[in-house]
Amino acid sequence: MSVKSAFPECNFKCDFEVPSFSKTNELVPTIDPTYQLDSDTTISLLAGFRFNRRVLLQGMHGTGKSTHIEQVAARLNW
Repeated sequence: MSVKSAFPECNFKCDFEVPSFSKTNELVPTIDPTYQLDSDTTISLLAGFRFNRRVLLQGMHGTGKSTHIEQVAARLNW
């Protein structure tokens, strides 16, 4: 799936393919349409997925690190 098509709200300047599933199931998190994805964090996560590299998200507790990953997974039907 193209990152530009999966995450149109992020307005990425680059585009590449990331692995995704075509169908959802009961294990896939639900998409929260009100969640505001951070573009820099999202592109870092997606590049890590695409190129099989580790990505470290850091920040204070309660700032949305886990939720951000969950929402990326929801949009890719993981």
